[in-house]
This record gives sequence, C-alpha cells and structure tokens, in this order.
Amino acid sequence: MLISLAMIAKNEEAMLAHCLESVISLVDEIIIVDTGSKDKTIDIAKSFGAQVHHFEWRDDFSRARNESLKYCSGDWVLILDADEAIDTIDHEKIKNACLRPQADAYNLIQRNYLITSNVSLQDIALTRNVSDYSEGRGLPFYADITVPRLARMFDGLAFNGRVHETYEDSALSSGKTIKNLDAVIHHFGKLSCEREEYKAQYYLMLARLEAEANPDFAPARFKVLQQALAAKQWETALVAAKANMELTSYVDPLVLYGGGVALQALNRHSEAILYFDTLLSQLPEHALAILAKCRSCVAQGEISAGRELIMKAIELEPGNATTRKRLAELEYSQNNLDAARKATLDAIAIAPNEPSAYGFLIKIEITRGNAKQAVQDALLGIQRCPLGGEGRWHRLAAVYFSKVGQRDRARSILKQGLKGFPDNADLIRLKGMI
Repeated sequence: MLISLAMIAKNEEAMLAHCLESVISLVDEIIIVDTGSKDKTIDIAKSFGAQVHHFEWRDDFSRARNESLKYCSGDWVLILDADEAIDTIDHEKIKNACLRPQADAYNLIQRNYLITSNVSLQDIALTRNVSDYSEGRGLPFYADITVPRLARMFDGLAFNGRVHETYEDSALSSGKTIKNLDAVIHHFGKLSCEREEYKAQYYLMLARLEAEANPDFAPARFKVLQQALAAKQWETALVAAKANMELTSYVDPLVLYGGGVALQALNRHSEAILYFDTLLSQLPEHALAILAKCRSCVAQGEISAGRELIMKAIELEPGNATTRKRLAELEYSQNNLDAARKATLDAIAIAPNEPSAYGFLIKIEITRGNAKQAVQDALLGIQRCPLGGEGRWHRLAAVYFSKVGQRDRARSILKQGLKGFPDNADLIRLKGMI
C-alpha cells in the first residue's frame, strides 16, 4: 500500500518546507505541480525528493489538480496545500485507513487557525484551541470543516470546479463510498490577512466565471455566495443567495445566514431578520444566527430583544467568548459600563489570548476617563497578546508612564512596542519625544 502526496504550488517558499516535513514519514512519494513559481518553491520541493512538474496556470484549480493526479503511482492519494500540515499524531490513522479501508475515499478535518475570535468562518463559530496537537500549538482559535482529501486511486478520479475544487462527484458517479476520518489537516493560511484578502477577491472572480458558465447550477451559485461573503461584496452575496434558493429545494444554512449577513451589511435589517428567523426555525440552536439577529434587532432599537437573544446564545454556548463580547458591546452602547466590563472580563476568562477583548476593556476605561485602569488593561493585553493592539497599547502605556514621571518604564514599554511593530509611525515619533 503506497500513498502519494499530490500538491499544486506557486511561490510557496515560506510555507512549503513545513508542510512537506510534516508528511515526509507518512507518504511514499511527493508529486508537486508548479504553476509558475519565481521564488525557491521548486528548490525546496526537490530537497524533499519531490517530483516537480510544470503546468501553465489557467484560472482553474481543477485542471492543475488533475495534472498532479497523472503522475501519482500510489494506491492512495493525499491532497494537501503548501499552507497545511498533518501532525504525526494522525499519521497512523491515515495509514490504517488506507491499509484497512472502510471506504474508497475519506473526508478529513481541515482545522483553520485564526488569531482572533472576532470573526467566523462562514457560518461556523471559532473554537478556543486547547488540543494536544503540536501543529497549531500556541494559536488561540480555530474553526473545523470537513474536506475530501484522501482517496483510493481509480480510473476516472478527477477534480471539478474552478475554485473549491473537489473529487466527490467523480467518486460518487463511479460508485465509490466516502466516509469521514477523524484526522486533522492543520491550515495556517488564514493567519495572513493580506493573503486572505487577495484570495477572497481572486476566488470570487473564479466563482463568477464558473457560475456564468453554469447559470442554472446551484453549487456554482453557492460558491459565489461563499466568496462574496469572504470578499465583503454584499450585493453579490445577496444575489447569489437568492439565486441558490431559486435553483434548489435544499437550502444550505449558509445561504440563509449569508443572505441575512449581506442584508445586515446593506442596512436592511428587517429583511435580514426574516432570513435569520427562517434559519432559526430549522436550526433553533444556531448561535451565530442568534447573534446576527441580535445585531439587527439592536440596530432597529429593540434593545431588550437583542439582550434576550444574546443571553440565549450564551446559554447555548457558555464556552464561546464571542457571545460575551457581543453582550459587552450591547451594554457599552447603552452606557452600562460596569456591565460591559464584566462581560468583557468573562470573555477574557474564556479566551485569554483574544486581542480584541483587551482593546474593548481599554475603550471602556477611556470612556470613563480612567486612564490608570486603561493602562493596566493595556499592560495585561501586551503580556497575553504581544502582537495585539498594533502598537496602540504600547503607546498608551508609554505616554501615561512618561506623564507620571516613570520615564524609564515608559522607555522600556516603548522599546518592547518597537520590537513588535518596528514601522509604527506613532511609536517612532514617541521615541524621539521621550
């Protein structure tokens, strides 16, 4: 039983070595199709013994994926991207799944790591990272999705779709079985905001091309919705959500949630609430939909209704820091500063590495005019989230200690800030003043 690793890559010198190192003892061959790298990607791949093949990029991920399958000689193929890795804990699970297969293909868990819980992955709330994996250790949050990534090689195995490509259709049409495997692919790509912003816009373009070629194909419209939400193209997201509902009898929860979020962003809150209510009639414990509905209720001045919704979300997910932060935001908007601080501290107790929570504590105390407490909150944030605050917390603390005559402490904090944010203009300017 041999396992082939099949990858496509372009300009991945920063991530590729980590990926290949994580699976070098798992796979029997490494196939990499390079689509035009100008950096050291190819040299790194060859240093791991990879077979590197070249393929002209054609705005179609499936074409490149299918090219990689041509060169695989293993009995099974594992699909990874350069910004992913597999922890050694899961190597035996994957080997055993191939040696004693219970299916012809497997969905693996893709664990998407993020620095802040202030976002969600589509309609999936983030989880605090307390797992035993070495991969991802120290990163505070993640969201899990299932992805088809391990398949037995067979004639006809092929990917389809310009973006969010998958081999599922080829497997099912060939009578193959697909099951879930409790093994994790650790995905680090979402840690780069710049990379994610570029991908959101580019993937939206690819999704649009696919939908234009298949205007009556609901999955193509669904991809447009996914990417329009990621790119914050709200009108496009709303059109795609409505088109998806017209084209299929099964409405994915993301269609209703995404349509509601789009309407919310367009300040059409009454319509947004209808979408969230429809979703909640099907999935009454959908905490993100509850929180989203709360936001629209508050925007319409329905404060009590909004507070009730947040309390329901907290009851459903007591270990979710996001629900506490939403409560803090609501109390702050009503000038209930003590309640806002308590809710924020509750969020920090759940997620002590969440930067936005410390920023909100500081905001509360600045609103009160309590500079001393704001600085103490800033120092706590710096201690627990060294790269949080983008230098603002360091500046606040340095200015305060300089004013109260503790200039050495001010310089020490400023030095620490410049180490983390060397290009921060405010910190550089402050250094010249202290």
